[in-house]
Amino acid sequence: MRFKPSDLFTVFIILVLAAAVAIASQWELRASIIILSLGSLGVVLASAQLVMDVFPRRRATAAPARPTMELPIFEDKNPKETLRGTFEIWGWLVGLLVLIRIIGLDLGLPVFVLAYARFYGASWRLCAILALMIGTFIFGIYDQIMHVYWPESVLGDLFLDEFFDR
Repeated sequence: MRFKPSDLFTVFIILVLAAAVAIASQWELRASIIILSLGSLGVVLASAQLVMDVFPRRRATAAPARPTMELPIFEDKNPKETLRGTFEIWGWLVGLLVLIRIIGLDLGLPVFVLAYARFYGASWRLCAILALMIGTFIFGIYDQIMHVYWPESVLGDLFLDEFFDR
C-alpha cells in the first residue's frame, strides 16, 4: 500500500462528488437525476482509481515494451517534484476559488483559463480564444438560456451591473 500526496486530489474529488450526491438526494427526482447518476458514477470511478493507485498490482512477468497513450507514471520521478506538482495543482484550485469569490464565476472562469493557459506556455492568441470560448459558453448557455442565478461576489457585480440588467 502506497498513499502518495497526489492521491489527495482523488480523495478530494470523491468527497466533492459524494457531497453533491448527498445534497441532490434531498431534491425532487426530476431535478436531481443528472447529479445523482453522474455523481454516483463519478464516486465509483474515482474510488476505483484511488484503489488502483494505492494498491498497485504486481506483474508476474515483464511485458514487452510497447508504445502506449498513457500518461507517464510518477514512480520514476523525484518525490519532491511530485509533491511540488501536487501543491501547484492545489494552488491553482485555491486561486480559482478566490478569483470566483472576488469577481464572480462568470468573469472568474475566463480569467482563470487565460492565466492558466498563458502560464503553461500557450500563445496569447490561443489564450484569448479559449477565454472567449468559455466566456461565450457561460454567457450563452447559463445566462441567456438557463438564466442561472450567480452567487454574489465582491467586485464582479460592479462590473457586470454596468452591462447587464440583473
